[in-house]
This record gives sequence, C-alpha cells and structure tokens, in this order.
Amino acid sequence: MLTPLTRLLKNTAFRLSMIAASLFALSSLIVLGYIYYATVISALNEVDKNLQAELQELAIVYDKLGPDELNKIVIVRMLQPGSDMKYVYEYQGKPTGNLNAQPTFTDKSEWNLVKQINELRNTPSRKFTYQVEEYKGDELIITTHRARGQFKQLDPEARLFIARDVERIMAPAERVTRALFVSVALALLLGVLSGVIMSRRFSRRIGAFNKLATDVRAGDLKKRIKRNLSGDELDVLAEHLNSMLDHIDRLMQAMRYAGDSIAHDLRSPLTRLRTRLENAGSEIKDETARDALFSASQDAAELLRTFDSVLRIARLEAGERREMLIEINPKSLLEDIAELYEPACEDAGLGFALEIVGKHKIRADRGLLSQAVSNLVENAVKYTPRGGAITLRLRKISSGRTEISITDTGMGIPTEDRQRVKERFVRLEKSRSQQGSGLGLSLVEAIADLHRAEFQLSDGPGESGQDLPGLRAALIFPKFKKT
Repeated sequence: MLTPLTRLLKNTAFRLSMIAASLFALSSLIVLGYIYYATVISALNEVDKNLQAELQELAIVYDKLGPDELNKIVIVRMLQPGSDMKYVYEYQGKPTGNLNAQPTFTDKSEWNLVKQINELRNTPSRKFTYQVEEYKGDELIITTHRARGQFKQLDPEARLFIARDVERIMAPAERVTRALFVSVALALLLGVLSGVIMSRRFSRRIGAFNKLATDVRAGDLKKRIKRNLSGDELDVLAEHLNSMLDHIDRLMQAMRYAGDSIAHDLRSPLTRLRTRLENAGSEIKDETARDALFSASQDAAELLRTFDSVLRIARLEAGERREMLIEINPKSLLEDIAELYEPACEDAGLGFALEIVGKHKIRADRGLLSQAVSNLVENAVKYTPRGGAITLRLRKISSGRTEISITDTGMGIPTEDRQRVKERFVRLEKSRSQQGSGLGLSLVEAIADLHRAEFQLSDGPGESGQDLPGLRAALIFPKFKKT
C-alpha cells in the first residue's frame, strides 16, 4: 500500500510541484498575514491607545473634580447616540455603566458589573465578549459581541473600566483568516493534484529512458527512444541519446567485423600449427623432442580455446543470442550435468550431491546455461581438496526468483576479490599453479547478464577442522513471466 506513495514522493516532478505549491502557499500566507496586520492588528492597537488615553483623562477628572462629577461624565458619554464605548464606574460598591444593559448572568443584582470587573481586571489581553440586544425587523435577538477594555483602580473605593466594541473589526478579521487558511489549503491541494498529474506524465517519459538504458545495457543496441517532437528538454535529450546509440552501434559493428576477421584469419593458422605439431610429434622418434612438440601442440590448443572464449564473451556482452532465450525447466539440465561430473568428483575424492526443490521455469538458452553451470562445477572440482564436498542446488529464494547454486568446501575467494575475478584474465595468486586462462568466471558473468540474472559469489559451508571457507556461486534468475 505504501509503495505507490513512496514512489510518488521520490518523483522529481512531484517534489518540484510540491516545492512550488509550498512557496506559493507561504507567499500567500505572508501577503494575507500582512493584510491581516494592516487591517486588524493595527486597528486593535489603535483602539487600545484610545482606550488608554480616555482612561487617563477620566482618572484626571476623578482626581480634580471628584467621584460625582466623574459619574456624570460617564453617564453622558455612555448615552451618546451611535457610540460603541462601554463604561463601568463603581464607587463605594455602587456601579454605573452600560456594559450590560440587560443582565446576562443569573444573579439577584440588576447588573452584575462588579463581578464582570473583577473578572476582566485579571485578564492580561483585556479581551472579552458581551451580549447585545438587536432588532431585525420586528424580531428582538440577542447576539454576542467582542470588545477590548482597560481597567484602572482609582482609589480603594473607586474603580473604572472602559471598553470598546470591536465586532466591526473582528468580523472582517475572521473572514480574512478564513480566506487565509482556505487559500493556503487550496494552494497545497492544487499543488498535490498538479504534482500527481505532472509526475505521472514525467514518470512515463523517464520510464522510457530507463527501459532504453536497461535494454542497451543488456546488449540490445537497436533500441531507440520514441520522440514526441515537442522540442522540450526531454525530447532534445531523446534526440541526443538516439544519435549517440546510432554512433555506438556503428562502432560496435565495426569492432565485431574486425574481431570476426581476426578470428577467421588467426584460427586457421593456429589450427594448422597445432596439427603440424601433433603430426611432427607422432613421427619423431626422439622422446624428449616428441614430448616438447606435443606440449607445444597443447599450448596451441589452449590458445585457440582462449581465443574462442574471448570472442564468445564479446558476443554475449553485445547481446547476441538473446532471441534464443526460451522457456525451459532447468531440472533436466542440472541432472545431466550432475551425471557428467559425478564420476570426476569420485576420481578426485570429492563428495557430490544434487538437490532440487520444487518446480521451476526460467527463460534461458540451454547451451549457454549448461556452459555457465559447467564452468562453476569445474572450478569447484579444481579448487576443492580431496575429502571435500560439492553441492549443486536448484531452489526458489524468498523473493520468488529461481536460484542455481554450486557450493564447495574449498579454498574460497576473499571478499575483496570476488568482483575482480569476474573480469577477463584475472587469476588470484593461489590459483596460479592451476591450469586456466582466467576467463571462466568472465564467461559466467556474460551469460548471466545475457539472461538478466545475478551472478553472486559468497562464502560456502567451509570444511570442519581446516581453514577453508569454501565458496558459494549462485545464478539468480528473474521471476518467470509468460510472454
């Protein structure tokens, strides 16, 4: 379930779309935040300044003219028509004011002003709500308004609270806030939708490039990417890739022609040389000379085999014979190989076992697969000391892919050399005494690549009582799919 989401989050087009959407949302947040500050916060700050100034003015009136005169001024100001100012003046426990013309608290007192003042005096922000009676047509309704106030203790017996209705300021502020969050949410939502659409389109085009790269890496140099002729960056890249592949294909054909020509020109002289050495060796009577000639003939034969192996690897790496891959059951092939090498293992004092678990189908060239497995078994026989054991195994691994492995209890290959031995003509120091050209594992690697299989080398089961780690060589084939 999480795989599509993970793939989407890794998509470059989707990430770029989300970055653009986030930047747009952030810019919208900044712009609307500034609008909110300019229209709401600054207005509220101005209200606070005016309240503070009026509170100081009324406090001066109280100090100079006394409580009765302040009471008259408060009554006059609160009765001014159209005023949104609210006053609560309490002297010796007797309140005067218009903060709540109708009682909103269930209390015996007509006005619960003292209680309201005691609550508001401890509110740092001096923000509060109160209820107002309003007529809509003939219907009387009670609404809640927001206000801001300032409190001052004039003396132990007198205190004053003034406030201003800010509902006309806060109502637009709510609309601005809603617009702010809605615009940000829409920007992110549209960014996600556009990102998904763009990423799918982008992924399809990039997928075509990746498939081309996979096919070319597998040796199919005839593949080309289809252009949409839009002239955009990817279309130009497709044009350059196709031109590059055309050039590489021409070079590969020239190299292949040169290699085939060299093979044709050298194979015949080498064959004649080997034949003449063998004939001369069979006719000469001097035993020492005869052995030297036969040895030279074997060297010529080894040179021919090496030459053939190099050409074969080159052709496999070029993707030749890929069209020969067919559906096969490797069980019968491995049984034939086991039957062929079991006597050789007995002669070498080695134990040999064949383990086949389950039914398997792979897409392979039977001859090439037989060659690869035979090379691995021959290596195991060559480098496993007498008394050791070799196991040829066919099974399915946890990923559902088919694995053919050969394990032995021989000297193994150090971890740092396991990739290097797959290269051409590489032989480790401890195997220099053994006959060979260093092309066996290179050929196995080329055959594995042709089959899109993995060729892995790892530690084997080892040999108890001896310092021999053993070797495990595995060919892991992709899941079989009907075509």
